[in-house]
Amino acid sequence: MGAPSVTFVIPCFNHGAFVAEAVASALAQQDAHTHAVVVNDGSDDATTPAACDALLDRFGNDRLRVIHQPNRGLPAARNAGARGATTDYLAFLDADDWVEPTFVRTLADALDAERDAGRGDASHAYCQERLVGLGDGVWRVPEWDPLLLLITNLHPVTCLVRRERFEAVGGFDETMVGGYEDWELWVRMSARGWRGVRVAEPLFVWRRHSNSTMIFDAVARHDELYAKIVERNRAHYERHMEAIAARSNSMLRKFDCNWLDESGLPIPLMHLREAWAALGPAQAAAAEAQARAAALEAEAAGLRAEMQQARARLERFESMATVRLSRAMHRVIDAMPGPIAGGARWALRTAKSVLPRRYEQRP
Repeated sequence: MGAPSVTFVIPCFNHGAFVAEAVASALAQQDAHTHAVVVNDGSDDATTPAACDALLDRFGNDRLRVIHQPNRGLPAARNAGARGATTDYLAFLDADDWVEPTFVRTLADALDAERDAGRGDASHAYCQERLVGLGDGVWRVPEWDPLLLLITNLHPVTCLVRRERFEAVGGFDETMVGGYEDWELWVRMSARGWRGVRVAEPLFVWRRHSNSTMIFDAVARHDELYAKIVERNRAHYERHMEAIAARSNSMLRKFDCNWLDESGLPIPLMHLREAWAALGPAQAAAAEAQARAAALEAEAAGLRAEMQQARARLERFESMATVRLSRAMHRVIDAMPGPIAGGARWALRTAKSVLPRRYEQRP
């Protein structure tokens, strides 16, 4: 099989500090012909527009194009970057994220395998997402399920999309500026009988560098945005409404979420939150105890070191010739009769007091 050709569309709004890394990951794909289009979507931080232009000096213009446009939102920026592409595939990569070097080849192989098996309904291939920065872990995305897709999104926007199928559905809905525009796109593709193919490898990296992200903003507006998806695909949802209701209720039961408190919250979830809140002081106490134990261990280690040093000094003292001689003389004197021993001890003390101190030097 030949190397797949891909256009990476990289929208950028005030992320000039990260965009070069995204472009580098797109152009460094192994066994693939890749191009990148960076769309500066009206950045207003005074640095990002210049950072986007600087990409041409670093990477050249053979495989990279930079577009500047007034701020029109993420869906419009992606559509602008995809417009005019002639490659087999498109990949949508946010400017503050990146992909692994085998992203394209692995996902293209998955789509080729579907085609070779006589299954021509695959519109895109997607992979797991690895979180870095303020995020941690891996989103182990589920297998493609067209009914579950009508209830929740199944995978990130960064995947490998057949260009002709993206164009056939008209690209992203540019009115979905508040989020969920990728989910809405997958629903439209699914309504045509197309499907995504899952690759269970973390080939896409999502960098969370802020506590305020578009994803969190979208989740906060979930009801509004989900209503837009349903409205834009009403006929598709109506055809599956009974199955959606049954599947949703089954999921509530499976996850213990259909036993509700008067507040409308699931009671097991409330208990879990209460337990988590109570765990906070316990964790703090455990951390404090661990710190005290570490301090005591450090103190004990210091005492052991002092004892070793004292033992070494004692061994050096006992090894001196004068000390050995003194010990021998005291043993002899101790064996003498009482009156003689007393005189001998007096004579020994007198000799020590008049002899020069150099007699104590090590032999």
